[in-house]
Amino acid sequence: MSFSETIDKARERLQEVPLPSLFNLRMLGFALIRAWVYLMFLGAATSVMTWNGEALPSAAFLGSTISLCALLFSCAFIRKYDVFINGTKIFRIAGPVCTCVGTLCLASATLPGAPVVLLCVIGAVFTGVGSGIIDLGYGDLYRNVEPLRTSLEAPLAFLIAAVIYLGVQFLPPVADVLIVAALPAVSGYLLFVHFQVWSPKHEFTVLPFKIHLGTFSWKIGACACLTGMADGTVRAVFLFTSDTTVQDFYRFPLLWAGIITLVIIYGCALFSQERGFKSMYRTVMLIMAIFFMLLPVFTGYSEIESIIGLAGYGTFNVLIWILLADITSTYRLSGIMVFGAGWGMVTLGFFLGSQLGQILCLGAPFSPQMLSLIALLATVAILISYMFVFNERDLEQMATSEEEDGGKALSDAQGHPTETQDGMRRQRFQDRCNDVASQYGLTERETEIMVLFAKGRSAARIQEELFLSRGTVSTHLRHVYQKLDVHSKQELIDLIEGTN
Repeated sequence: MSFSETIDKARERLQEVPLPSLFNLRMLGFALIRAWVYLMFLGAATSVMTWNGEALPSAAFLGSTISLCALLFSCAFIRKYDVFINGTKIFRIAGPVCTCVGTLCLASATLPGAPVVLLCVIGAVFTGVGSGIIDLGYGDLYRNVEPLRTSLEAPLAFLIAAVIYLGVQFLPPVADVLIVAALPAVSGYLLFVHFQVWSPKHEFTVLPFKIHLGTFSWKIGACACLTGMADGTVRAVFLFTSDTTVQDFYRFPLLWAGIITLVIIYGCALFSQERGFKSMYRTVMLIMAIFFMLLPVFTGYSEIESIIGLAGYGTFNVLIWILLADITSTYRLSGIMVFGAGWGMVTLGFFLGSQLGQILCLGAPFSPQMLSLIALLATVAILISYMFVFNERDLEQMATSEEEDGGKALSDAQGHPTETQDGMRRQRFQDRCNDVASQYGLTERETEIMVLFAKGRSAARIQEELFLSRGTVSTHLRHVYQKLDVHSKQELIDLIEGTN
């Protein structure tokens, strides 16, 4: 593809998702909860978001992470939690309330005469559980967003979170605590009140078509955990060897790292020849490996060192969020299940990596050869996770036809009964689309376009796949909307998923 054709592709994609439209309440709410994570737990015991400005005990980071992982994994693999979340108002209230209360408890743990252990335990459990609920909520919210828009909104949200992180650092401790406690409250309000996530008014049945869900779960989980461990270890070691303070290590470099992440993801989303997640995944994994290899080169240049390490951390976070959102959108899977498993493994990986890094720091000071070896091992872990654990071929092979799997139903991890259990075959997504098409008298071409659109394809991508003009696709989509009497993509999806 020539340079002019590449630019034309980028312009077409920007026409689908104009940049000004990215500044919306959904993106802002997501940015606020990411900023809260940065401010509270960007590395073990780095937070000074307390009333008197003293650092939190490391046990707070440990307890909050364990609580977060427990909540995410429980919601991912225990089906009754999925039903409970979608049907219980108290659960939606618990997310922001627990996070705010937990934040205030942790902020008070360093005050003179305060019951440190009690406040740390309550704060850790509440922040872990509360932030986990909010994360799952945004996962379900992005389930219904077009993949290209998610690819552009997610890095922007992480960049805004870095800006908030930087701004709060220059405020007095009391203002810090009040702002940090307010972040999850505002984010939760936007999520559960404005967008009404998990509200019965917007409840719909998730009946996805078949994918190798068990294989996918362990593959993406192992990849996220291995890469997170590599990144967490590298950041902990190079932070220890840096001449700067913890706050300076993160303050301005986090902002520059956010800009680098934005450029990388936007470049992949807008200028790659092929649409979809594959090219982005391949490029980001390669860039992360290069970042790790460059770290020993810039030892002694603390700011550059910090930027490179944080750019790898931020880019991988954004990458996994986009991947999980893309999969839930394309395959119509439960956001609670997919984000619970995937985001839980990311969290676990970063946590284990930071702990491993702290253990390695016991052997400090490090020689240049040792730093190079650590960076090399981290690079090898990245390459192994990409080449042998989870790569773009896995993305292509996840979907299986009914003939290939012998009519087997989804994995029990999704929580849907198998044919062996109930003696009945669940309809595939394609079958439900055909039922709708037959019921409302859609033509063959209208049916084909409706199916692609409901699976998350944008109008421009449908043009490319079916070799149609933009006007032809728009006309067919307009006819589909008119015949089905729907007025948005979500109404179309709800109609299809509600078909028995």
